[in-house]
Amino acid sequence: MPGLPISKKQLDKLGDRLRDAGSPAAEDFEMLEAVLGAYDEALQEVRETLRELGFEPTVRLKTTGTIVDKLRRERSSSLKTIHDLAGARIVLSGSLRAQDAAVRLISEAYSDAPVPPLVIDRRSDPRAGYRAVHMILKIGGIPVEVQLRTELQDRWAQLFERLADVWGRQIRYGGAPSGDSADRAARRQDIVDLMMKISGLMEEHEARGAKIEGWGIPALLRNAGVGFATVEEDVPVEFRGVRSTYLELKADEARLDKRLRVLLTMVADMLEREVNPR
Repeated sequence: MPGLPISKKQLDKLGDRLRDAGSPAAEDFEMLEAVLGAYDEALQEVRETLRELGFEPTVRLKTTGTIVDKLRRERSSSLKTIHDLAGARIVLSGSLRAQDAAVRLISEAYSDAPVPPLVIDRRSDPRAGYRAVHMILKIGGIPVEVQLRTELQDRWAQLFERLADVWGRQIRYGGAPSGDSADRAARRQDIVDLMMKISGLMEEHEARGAKIEGWGIPALLRNAGVGFATVEEDVPVEFRGVRSTYLELKADEARLDKRLRVLLTMVADMLEREVNPR
């Protein structure tokens, strides 16, 4: 079982020194590296458990520079309260229902842990348009953050992260994008506003899709011996309306999904043209 190489009190003091020093001491960076080693051990343990559950997570450990930047940006935070020093990400091909099922599965796997998993639902409470479910798992007292995203949520988040890399990290916290002129800053703000609108439309789209799935129509038809490929004449009259309505709703969902992806591609192309003008 992994454990921190220093006490929580020492960890707090280390974070204070890293945040407040103009140029942190070499020995503090060495201590931070030792702390990150313990976090990495906890992260690898979580990755193996997630793999055993059938997931294919990607993992990452924050760098020392990123940690110092975060401590200075969020001055009320401390090393022991930052939950994403070590993180895993799972991108699900299914819908919100698949996301919810994954949360239940992981929660059950850690049901006997001394500290139960903390679930943070950023779908109902998004941050600057970001939507996902986060779980904080404690391994030997060390927090490991697991992000669970649908494929569409992940595509939005990856693109917004790229925008933040170019236009300023502050947009991830609701700030205005940077720009070398008022016109450019205004154009960038228009695109950020568009990303917020896309996020809202994604939320409606995924919630509607989950509701349609919850009706259980495919199982109803399957149990009645009716397939979606069955020709209309061979479908019993009492099931024709249900089947046709379901197919229409799914077609509407597919069209909206495609439009959302087109919008995200359009934003990505705008950014690419700005970064690499011809």
